[in-house]
Amino acid sequence: MAQMKIGGYLFQRIKELGIKTVFGVPGDYELVLLDMVLDAGVKWGGNPNELIASYAADGYARVNGYGAFVTTFGPGELSAYCGMGGQYAEYVPVAHIVGYPSTTAMKERAIMHHTLGNGNFSMYHEMVRNITVASTILDDPTMAAFEIDRVLNAMVYFSRPVYIGVPVDIGPQTISSVNLETPLQMSLPPNPTELENIVVDKITSLFSSRKNPIIIVDGGAVRNGVIQESSELIKLLQIPYFVTAMSKGGISEALGCFGGVYGGGASTDDVRRAVEGSDLVLFIGSYQSDFNTGEFTTQISPRVIVDFQRFTVNVFGKEYKLNMKYVLHRLTSVLQIAANKLLVKAQITWDPYPMDQLKIPEKLTQDFLWAALGRYFRSGDYVVAETGTSAFGILASNLMNTENVHMYNQTIYGSIGFATGAALGSFVAGKERNTIKRGVLVTGEGSLQLTVQAFSDMLRYGLNTTMFLLNNDGYTVERLIHGMEASYNKVPYWDYSKICELFGPSVKNKYYRIETAEELLKLLSDSEFNAAHCTQVVELILNKHDAPMSVIRTAQAVERFNEEKQSR
Repeated sequence: MAQMKIGGYLFQRIKELGIKTVFGVPGDYELVLLDMVLDAGVKWGGNPNELIASYAADGYARVNGYGAFVTTFGPGELSAYCGMGGQYAEYVPVAHIVGYPSTTAMKERAIMHHTLGNGNFSMYHEMVRNITVASTILDDPTMAAFEIDRVLNAMVYFSRPVYIGVPVDIGPQTISSVNLETPLQMSLPPNPTELENIVVDKITSLFSSRKNPIIIVDGGAVRNGVIQESSELIKLLQIPYFVTAMSKGGISEALGCFGGVYGGGASTDDVRRAVEGSDLVLFIGSYQSDFNTGEFTTQISPRVIVDFQRFTVNVFGKEYKLNMKYVLHRLTSVLQIAANKLLVKAQITWDPYPMDQLKIPEKLTQDFLWAALGRYFRSGDYVVAETGTSAFGILASNLMNTENVHMYNQTIYGSIGFATGAALGSFVAGKERNTIKRGVLVTGEGSLQLTVQAFSDMLRYGLNTTMFLLNNDGYTVERLIHGMEASYNKVPYWDYSKICELFGPSVKNKYYRIETAEELLKLLSDSEFNAAHCTQVVELILNKHDAPMSVIRTAQAVERFNEEKQSR
């Protein structure tokens, strides 16, 4: 019976998930384990720090399906927990592998480095239980293969992060490889046929009595892998469909009858009327967070909503334990057969992107910027937008005329600095899969300053990232909420033209400083710039009092929400 090292078994399972690059930072408790990464045929993607490693694994998983990163016990893993919090909140399946002290040291409660000096080795594991769906410390070689499989299967099933601790003396021990003959469970179990048929028939019958049905594809649809099913349903029904802040760029806007971006009070008036006036809303993967709903200003009656979630389907308030992926597939099949009798054809009578009609201003403005970027994006682009101004502003970028533009932001967790690290991982995965032609990062200077070290990896990996950097002298969203002129909403002054020179002095790069709308239009129409044959940094100089209309609407809603809470 073939034998293999426990660490080798772990990374073989990681490879089985389709993960070709593992991110992380080397540390003494994990060094022996890292030797086994390359032995398993997986690349090591070392990073400047553990926070960037966790963000990179997040971005990698959003493109590749799954991600993994390795840190050392204690300070290394604690530095990464912020990234894991975002993975948990936004259903991103990532395996965090942690190099632990030896089992002997832990049993003897020795005072080891990276501990709290009290002989307790379980405190970090206890902390991480709140941001994982499964975790283990491999302190028993006889159970190592079972535990690895249990935890990774949970990651796949729930689409959330997991944690695997590997003591320094356990990784090199050998075990049987027989468990590898049984593959990981890569798909969800099928629904009960009878219940699925009942629910699908119930939903299908609604189309005979509802006059203006719509579809909203929310972030849960993207994160739970039902974009293909959602797209097929939209193309069949040809009724108005909408996206949200969390799902923007997750589904094509060129499927016909695209209605715009819905976010309650953050929406345009036309979009809000169309959505909230519907008598049947197929809400696929709804995620009712504050920023995703315009600070809870959505007004859709539960009596018209069919809510599709990973493990449940809720029809007008009655919940059924069904996986939405299979329900959507079955629903499309049934509606295809009944198409002539049940389907309601609808026309879009409003402009999903009224900002496209803006006149060219003298100075560069936020609203003009986002409309212009919509015309710049093209097939094969992968766009990562930072928390704050970028995530809200990008909602106004028109993707209706271009297929295969993908983008995401961290709508729920909202950790600033996330986008730069996540873009690194996304673009590495896209390069491996040959699915990304241009990697585009859109961020603000306040966020960039947290994780700018990720640029060293972008440059050395030859990712040819194009970064649009919003320079408006500080934190825009925070200023709009409170403290417009306050010193705490400013950031240190940096010379952004030197970023590439600092982090990759031998790598070809270009820098552009844009202050006017005309300069931006000229750059975006330049063929060499569009080709993106090297890393490009575009610094956009904006007025600190200026913000996208969606940000202004949302910030006003946030301020009202906070005032109401304080008055209670």
